[in-house]
Amino acid sequence: MEVIGTGYEFGHGDDYKRTKEELSRATLIYDDVNEYELEQFVKKLKPDLVASGVKEKYVFQKMGLPFRQMHSWDYSGPYHGYDAFAIFAKDMDLAMNSPVWAHTKAPWESN
Repeated sequence: MEVIGTGYEFGHGDDYKRTKEELSRATLIYDDVNEYELEQFVKKLKPDLVASGVKEKYVFQKMGLPFRQMHSWDYSGPYHGYDAFAIFAKDMDLAMNSPVWAHTKAPWESN
C-alpha cells in the first residue's frame, strides 16, 4: 500500500515530525483540511482507497471510491491492539474488492 496523503485536524509540530519520518518524500501531509480541499485532492491524485473520518464517508462513496472510516468505527475496527493488523487487512480487502465496484465507475474514468 502506498500512502499518497495524510493529515491531522489538531496536529502539533511533533505529530508532523513523526509522520514525516514514516512517509515517502512524495506524500502530502496536510493540516486541518476541509471537505472541499480533501475532495479536490482525491480528484487530482485518484487514489484507489480513501480512509478518513465519518463526515467524508458519503462524499467519496458517491464518487465511486472505496472508503474506510478510520477513527470512529461504525462497522469494524478498532485498528489497535493485538488483532489490529488482521482487522485492518480484512477491512481494506472488503473496501477494495467489494462487488459493488464492478457496477460503478469513478468520475475520472471514461464511460
